[in-house]
Amino acid sequence: MFGHPRPYPTPPINYRRLYMLPNRHGLTLGALMVVILLGAINYDNALAYLLCFLLGGLLLVGMLQGYHNLAGLRLGEVDAVPAFAGGEVEFRLRLVDAPARARHNVTVSALALDDRRWWLKDQRTAVTHLPVLSAEDVVTLRVPAPHRGWQPLGRLRVESRFPLGVLGGWAYLETRARALVYPRPAGSLPLPEADLPAGRGDRGNAPGVEDFTGLQPYRPGESPRRIHWPSLARQDELLVKRFSGDADRETCLSWIAVTQLPDVEDKLSQLCQWVLQAEQRGLRYSLNLPGVAPLPAGCGAEHRRAALEALARFGLE
Repeated sequence: MFGHPRPYPTPPINYRRLYMLPNRHGLTLGALMVVILLGAINYDNALAYLLCFLLGGLLLVGMLQGYHNLAGLRLGEVDAVPAFAGGEVEFRLRLVDAPARARHNVTVSALALDDRRWWLKDQRTAVTHLPVLSAEDVVTLRVPAPHRGWQPLGRLRVESRFPLGVLGGWAYLETRARALVYPRPAGSLPLPEADLPAGRGDRGNAPGVEDFTGLQPYRPGESPRRIHWPSLARQDELLVKRFSGDADRETCLSWIAVTQLPDVEDKLSQLCQWVLQAEQRGLRYSLNLPGVAPLPAGCGAEHRRAALEALARFGLE
C-alpha cells in the first residue's frame, strides 16, 4: 500500500529551462528546405520560394506550440511504495500544470543518479509515455532497486515532440523523493522455534492453527488472515478465529541467531525472510538488532512494516 504523498515543489518549466532541437526527421526536413531554396534561387521560381517559406513558418509555429506544450509544468506530489532489494520501486507522481490544460505526447523518464549526459538514452532507468497528460493523471515510474536502503527517484526528464514530430523539446526536474528498499528475503536457516509467552498459561490452551476452538474479539496487531469475515458481515463485530496448537507462540528474531552468516547483508536477508515466514504462519514475533531499540512481539501489517523498516535502516542512520 502506498503511503501519504509528499509535495516536492520545483520551479515550473519556462524558457530558461526548456531545450528544443530538431531530431533526425527535423534535420531531414531542414536539408530538404535548403535544397528547395537553392532550386528557387537558381531557377527564380516563386512557387519554390513560397513552399520553402511556408515550411519555415510551419517550423516556427511548431516550435512555439511545442514550447507551450511543456511550459508551466512542475513536479507536484510524489508517492512511493517500499520494495525488496533486487526488485523495482514504484513511484507515483503528479505533474502540476499552470495554466491547467491538456498536454500532448509527453514522456517522463527517470535518469541515472548524477548523470547529466542527456544524449545517452540508455541511462534512463524508467520511462512512461502519455499521449495526453492532464492535471488528474498519475505518472508511474518503476525504478530498479538493486540495494537495500534509500532509493532516490533522482532527476526527471520531461520531453515531447508535439505537434509536428520533427522538433524535440525537453526539460529536467530535480526531485528529493526517495523510497525505502527492504533487504532481499533469502537464507536457508530455519525459523527459530516459538515459545509460549510468559504468563500465557497452560501449553495445551495456547492459540495456534491446528484445531478451531472458537471466536474471540479482535486485538490490535493480529493477522488479518484470522479475521472471521462472516461474523463481521452479520453482527458488525470484528472477531478472530482461535485454534489449539502452538502456531501463535512468540518467536524472537535476533541478531544472535544469524551470527554464523558471514556478511551483514546476508544476516539482514535471513532476518527479512524470517519476518515474512512468521507473518505467513500467523506467529507473533519480536526483532532484536544491535544498537537499535528492540521491536516488541506482535504481528499484522503494521508490525511487519515496522520490522522490515528496521532491517532496511540498519547501519544507515
